[in-house]
Amino acid sequence: MKKNKFILLILPLVLICIGVAIPVYNYYAPASERSAYTCQQHQDDTLRLAMIGDSWVFNHYPYNDTLASMIRQIIKKPTIVSAYGLCGKTSKEVYQSIFEDQTLRNIMEQGAEYCFVSVGINDTYKKMGAKYYAQSSINILRFLLKNNIKPILLEIPNYDINYAYEHQTADRKLFRQLSMFLTRSELDCRQEYRQVLTQELEKTSIGDQIQIIHFQSTPEYYRSDRMHLNEKGYHILDSCIVNEIHP
Repeated sequence: MKKNKFILLILPLVLICIGVAIPVYNYYAPASERSAYTCQQHQDDTLRLAMIGDSWVFNHYPYNDTLASMIRQIIKKPTIVSAYGLCGKTSKEVYQSIFEDQTLRNIMEQGAEYCFVSVGINDTYKKMGAKYYAQSSINILRFLLKNNIKPILLEIPNYDINYAYEHQTADRKLFRQLSMFLTRSELDCRQEYRQVLTQELEKTSIGDQIQIIHFQSTPEYYRSDRMHLNEKGYHILDSCIVNEIHP
């Protein structure tokens, strides 16, 4: 009788724990790789550069034509730059959006020779876990390579991660602390995430097909939030992108 009462008492707690554990696991789990759809391959002499990722790509819109002009001067060919950024999205969410966000999917299906990818800032900001970042990023890179698109990956930049944390609301700070505990991330986890991505790429056959921009940003390149680039910062970043474009 006592055993039955104990089961009746403990069973709701077990069910509650399971109900909480499943969404938490799904939240921090890396994206599963999906079957790539086909992107168009062009035969004309126009070079097409797609830009996908987080707010760094979203805020690049005013500079798309300038970047296209910079590339055009180097390769002496018509150039089109198409950018679509998703503010606040992690690497997993950007990867999922390639399939689920119709605007982003339309850009990808139009085809490109190169694709600049900016992910990882929100992964480190939200403490999603190094494996989460590495696997989701690799899924994006594999999708591009399967469509003969050359990836240009932005390494997680040196934005002021401590300043970003200190200027969050109290409830977000608490959530970040929980995330750090669950994913075993330090407050400044940028270098750890970079290293894990490098290690995971070495385990694949695609590492030598990826062009990585090691963006040496300084405080003068950032807006007052110390997290997003200003005009000067985008000029430097675009110069780095141009250096990765080869005729």
